[in-house]
Amino acid sequence: MTKIQTIIEEIHDLNSEELEALLRAILRRMDAHKQAESILDEYVGSGKGIWEMDAQAYVNELRREDIPSA
Repeated sequence: MTKIQTIIEEIHDLNSEELEALLRAILRRMDAHKQAESILDEYVGSGKGIWEMDAQAYVNELRREDIPSA
């Protein structure tokens, strides 16, 4: 049985007050997650143009610099 199946089985044993409390908790969690995604979405692409080279090329260059010469 998967984790979600176990949770669903447990939900069947809850009374209406417990179900409402669970629903409120889930909705709060979803709202917080959506809010975090929204905040992060505001910054997507904001660094474009800061570096004069491709980001992967920049990372590769830094890695090459970290490799000690033999």
